[in-house]
Amino acid sequence: MAKVTVSDFIVALMDLLEAESRALQESAALFMAEQREAFREAAYRSGWAVAWIVAAVASLLGALGFGVWGLYRLAALYLSETAAPFLAGGVLLLFAALFGTLAMRARR
Repeated sequence: MAKVTVSDFIVALMDLLEAESRALQESAALFMAEQREAFREAAYRSGWAVAWIVAAVASLLGALGFGVWGLYRLAALYLSETAAPFLAGGVLLLFAALFGTLAMRARR
């Protein structure tokens, strides 16, 4: 029977530790690659979501502007030219209050 010395035992233990550390390093690298790819995909989706929200807000503001401009022109025909801007401004203030309320509720 072959003699097993302490140095043989230590060499075998170090080989085992080297193999385990290599496996841990590979699994950590694979895990980080998967996480990096998932983060890229989430950032890509979030970027498009923000772009669509910005487009929707710009469209809404444009529509609101044209609507209030039309209201101003209509009010200028039937009311005095002094009262028409106050009516249009009041409508804009109402929409600003509505949007502010919606933003506060969405934040909670």
